[in-house]
Amino acid sequence: MRLLHTSDWHVGKRIRGHSRADEHRAVLDEIVAIAAAEAVDLIVVAGDLYETAAPTPDSELLVNDALLRLAEVAPVMAVAGNHDNPRRLVAVEPLLKLGRITMVAEPRPASAGGTVAIRTDDGTPVRVALLPFVSQRSIVRADELMANAGFENAQSYGERMQRVIEALCADFDADHVNVVVAHAFVTGGHTGGGERPAHLVDEYALSAVDFPPTATYVALGHLHRPQQMLGATAIHYCGSPLQLDFGEQDQAKQVNLVDAEPGLPAKVQPVPLRSGRRLRTITGTVAELAALVDDERRGPGAGLGSDGPSADWLRVRVTEPGRAGLADEIRAMLGPGVVDVRVEAPAVDKPRRHRAGRSTGELFAAYLAEAGIADPALEARFAQLHELAGDERHGLDGGLPAEGP
Repeated sequence: MRLLHTSDWHVGKRIRGHSRADEHRAVLDEIVAIAAAEAVDLIVVAGDLYETAAPTPDSELLVNDALLRLAEVAPVMAVAGNHDNPRRLVAVEPLLKLGRITMVAEPRPASAGGTVAIRTDDGTPVRVALLPFVSQRSIVRADELMANAGFENAQSYGERMQRVIEALCADFDADHVNVVVAHAFVTGGHTGGGERPAHLVDEYALSAVDFPPTATYVALGHLHRPQQMLGATAIHYCGSPLQLDFGEQDQAKQVNLVDAEPGLPAKVQPVPLRSGRRLRTITGTVAELAALVDDERRGPGAGLGSDGPSADWLRVRVTEPGRAGLADEIRAMLGPGVVDVRVEAPAVDKPRRHRAGRSTGELFAAYLAEAGIADPALEARFAQLHELAGDERHGLDGGLPAEGP
């Protein structure tokens, strides 16, 4: 049988206030097309379908439409992630079942739907253990959280999660393809950059050895970087389908295709995803950035400064002294894809400002120099405001009084 593994859609995710709905729509279309082209027998979605626990109606429409179109290809099994609202997903479980979609939003015993048995069209028997994200308050009693030291709570969480996994996988045997779908942080995993840090700590960590060797494949969600975890079986994060944060800007995105037979090791093939805008950081002086724009406009791609749907999302670091209106100048040069501008002027020695015998204007100019701002227009405007304020009538035009020894 052939399985498609995807996770961490984070539909509704914005980048510095800019919508990415079109990108999500495109990449989910691409995932549906891959599932159809590869004639998969099962599709698993390992959590974080949404960015927020209160998704907009548009986000819900996008996710539900994608799930239903995937289910036209093969049965879909999904779990809730730490960004999802379990109760919201529980409410739609009965409707999703009508479309060959199994959604497990809260942990449940194997006999109550925590483990699902199916048979593929070619007759292969499959067991799937479904483990959504589990918070500490859901698995560790409140008095233990209040009374125990941090490492004791972490140990308790890990031990209890291990028992949950054992219970869900108790009926795994060599006559079935056995799959675990879990949204969890496994110790040793490398973060992508856009994850929620509070859920990447030891108190939420599992060990790869918690997954039994009887599992043919473990489909993980939570970490946005595609990676294989070392364990007794094939344990994989497939990662997010889009670059969701600038920490992910160097990562290629993918889904995993898994070929599996009862009693044999799974064969995992990453399939690259092409949809979505690239996240990119560029650095330089204004002149260097302008030259970069010119170079890219002469190339085959859209280049910097374009405003098309394929233009990069840009984080810009300006390496020269700041001045009023600099950020607006950068945005005008590089286009609407600029979502962050920071001035990182070269470090300069900052001598102590001595007030004795120096005018207010001189002190302001010294302050600007220390802050890495070179803006004569700003200094001139300050002088005009100072004059309008009538400071000279209070004896300040001749300089501030000298400091004492």
